[in-house]
Amino acid sequence: MDLHQVEVVAPGLAARIAGAERGQARRFAFRVARLACSVADLHDATALEVARGGLEHYPEIEELMHLWELERELEAACAASIGGDPRTVEIGELRLHSDCAKARAVAAVIAALRPDALVAARDATREAFAAGCDQHVLEDLAGELL
Repeated sequence: MDLHQVEVVAPGLAARIAGAERGQARRFAFRVARLACSVADLHDATALEVARGGLEHYPEIEELMHLWELERELEAACAASIGGDPRTVEIGELRLHSDCAKARAVAAVIAALRPDALVAARDATREAFAAGCDQHVLEDLAGELL
């Protein structure tokens, strides 16, 4: 079982995302990505700009490449700090390591860009949980936007 699935961690939030309109889901995905960057204390200018800009300023290829490379670098640092594969570690453990939380925050930004808005919202939320976002804060945000 994948403990990072939103359906497992927060079934009510997952249902709210699944029933959202596409535009609402997209706005939610980017707000979640911004929240994840804040919670993880990520100060990367590109990640913050993409999370803030949403699809109003669709990122250039160079920006996407930077995000992918940054996520890869942070994932490697995360793996080194936990001594194993971050995909096999529970969310609570990931949250204890700064590089792991930052990697998940970057992943939330990347997830918000997915073509399907509902998938983007669900995946950004999953990554935000792993980055350290509080479930109640995410549910409150969903209450405002979805």
